[in-house]
Amino acid sequence: NALSLQGVMDFTVPSAGSDGKAVHLVATADIADLSVFGIGVANNGGGTDGMEYSLDSVSASSGDDILIVRSEEAMSAYFADCYGEFEIVLVGSSAIGQNGDDAIELYEGETVIETFGDIDTDGTGEAWEYMDSWAYKFDGEWTYGAVNCTDGSTTSAVSNCPYPLCGGVEPT
Repeated sequence: NALSLQGVMDFTVPSAGSDGKAVHLVATADIADLSVFGIGVANNGGGTDGMEYSLDSVSASSGDDILIVRSEEAMSAYFADCYGEFEIVLVGSSAIGQNGDDAIELYEGETVIETFGDIDTDGTGEAWEYMDSWAYKFDGEWTYGAVNCTDGSTTSAVSNCPYPLCGGVEPT
């Protein structure tokens, strides 16, 4: 696939609410038009709702890190100096509303090409839960910040679990 899931986030950011929710993708090939791809969030283990958000019609180069955010202002402040690591930042709709226990589907056209979590399972208490935290793919394997590890932090760098792209180390 030319696009892959790299991370999912449910950060606790100072502005609160849904502002800390985001999906991190990486282009594995040059893509002329990202709008052929989309995201679906399987909330609360209720199964797929299909593609709920289509990416913008922009191009991406192989290796580009793409961040889909609910609030560009909140995420820019939270990532601080690391925000520049993302070559493309897209403002997602309210569909980017995962609660740290929801599965994420990556679509190309109408076909699911990758899934994080289990769309038929509420992730609360599951190994893949990322509430007030993140999940990040290292060498094809998902790893996780501790649940609630971003609580009380003002930036990723000072949280108890810096986001791996931003200098965080792989959790043990």
